[in-house]
Amino acid sequence: MKINLFLILSLILFVACEQPNNELSLNGEWEFFASNEMAEEHVVNEAELPWDTLTVPGNWDTSEKYAEYSGKGYYKRVFKVPANWKGSQVRLKFDAVYETSKVWLNGQLLGKHIGGYTPFEFNITSKVKPGREYELLVMADNTYKRGAWWGWGGISRNVKLIRNEDVRMVYQHISALPNFDKRTVDFEIKYKLENNAPTAKKLSIVSEIIGENGTVVTKTAELNLSANSTTVHSIKFTENLSSFLLWHFNTPNLYTLNSVVQIQEQSVDSKTDKFGIRKLEARGEQLYLNDKAVYMNGFNRVHDHPDYGNTEPDELVQKDIMDMKTLGAVFSRLMHAPQAKNLLEFCDSVGYLIIEEIPVWGHDDPQAFKDNPLTKQWLKEMIERDFNHACVVGWSVGNELRDSSTNWDEIKLSPNQYEYINSMLDFIDELDTTRLKTYVSLTSYKRNASLNNEPFEKLDILCLNSYGDAIKAVQNTHAKFPGKPIFVSEIGQGQIGPAPEGKLSQKLVDQLEGLKEIPYVVGSAVWSYNDYRSNYKGTPESGFREWGVVDEKRNRKMAWDQIKKIYSN
Repeated sequence: MKINLFLILSLILFVACEQPNNELSLNGEWEFFASNEMAEEHVVNEAELPWDTLTVPGNWDTSEKYAEYSGKGYYKRVFKVPANWKGSQVRLKFDAVYETSKVWLNGQLLGKHIGGYTPFEFNITSKVKPGREYELLVMADNTYKRGAWWGWGGISRNVKLIRNEDVRMVYQHISALPNFDKRTVDFEIKYKLENNAPTAKKLSIVSEIIGENGTVVTKTAELNLSANSTTVHSIKFTENLSSFLLWHFNTPNLYTLNSVVQIQEQSVDSKTDKFGIRKLEARGEQLYLNDKAVYMNGFNRVHDHPDYGNTEPDELVQKDIMDMKTLGAVFSRLMHAPQAKNLLEFCDSVGYLIIEEIPVWGHDDPQAFKDNPLTKQWLKEMIERDFNHACVVGWSVGNELRDSSTNWDEIKLSPNQYEYINSMLDFIDELDTTRLKTYVSLTSYKRNASLNNEPFEKLDILCLNSYGDAIKAVQNTHAKFPGKPIFVSEIGQGQIGPAPEGKLSQKLVDQLEGLKEIPYVVGSAVWSYNDYRSNYKGTPESGFREWGVVDEKRNRKMAWDQIKKIYSN
């Protein structure tokens, strides 16, 4: 008892007293310069440039001056390393920069990152001294675009300095799967640990699972960490199901995992994450959530707003998700890209289930080839960041891949696309075996689809998009690939039109109603919840694609009441 009390007090003191001093936000006003003509080296070395100012996080194309600008944007600011960080490891972390970025510190290149939605960081310990000022320069290039959504440019998520001791916990991943036959919960916690010291370290990790009424479980792990090394250590244990409340879209119960890393009884690092205990699984042609068959509808939601770009504030995200739930939506592949942290946290708290996807899309996507290291990086960054979110129930490796045939009845996956999907599904198994695996198909119901060109065997759930006859699409898919549930991940019948008169066609209403009567269909998602900015073909003169049941400013259309009636029955 004495040891446990000491550990609890140690955790409270470490989190409450030390943690705030371990981060320094670099958000705020930055200098900004846009140019596709000037060489990067010149921007890095030239002091007298016509610098503007922009707010970070944010997107440059939300401002009138840069609304149509595409290419390279440079951000610059000066920061000071806190004097009391002496002897510590110092890292520079970006939560997201769209899409390709380079980072310089006092004119020295730290590195490059490709991918606009996931975090990356640099260890700058050897390059800075506490108490001194440094100039940070970031190049963001939004030239690369996929899909019909707008490629909002800039530093779109938080930037911060992070202080650590030589030993740190990079992440903790917890899975908590109920076993309804045995009435137990199978837990596994994986800790990724890093030792930057030149000597080995013996350490302990004390983890507590905390519910509304206090600590439910305490576990301790002991291990040796070699000098200058990184390792993943895991613990497994089983508890009685009766001791826990399950996470569900109607009852989104969450628990907290607190873990403290200690060396000789001194706390050196900690992590706190929320998680839920739930199981979504495919059994035959049905989806079961916590041992009960479910039919779930939803919306695709594009991270887009004319005032905020894709740097969406909490109030916008929360209102959108709650409005979607009011309409009867609880499940969808929201977007063709990893979601923002604030959206995931809110979906955790209110119960909205999400399949997350990396941005690989269309007939001409250059990333669709076997064992692509870049798409593996995107998938790994997304899964490592989002592993603990209860709302995330599946991973998708791409959307609407197809060959270049101009006859829509003849389209199929190309050999490279087929091998890409298979290799990425295998890679998911290396990262997470607790969630559904899928990709979103536009070819599974076409004439040439077969087991030779559709990765049916490795999919847990079949996701397909339909902008024609959705009933025929699911029937054709089921006839070719029976035995698995089908989710219509996008359904539409042309753009709905502007607010307030925009409405669903009777054909789309009939299809949404008809899908509910097909036993192997487990739900559908209307494309889309909101209108969104685009320069894709077919976009109205307004510059916003009018597929939403609300417009880009969230004004409701007549489609709102139509959807509410369909989803509530």
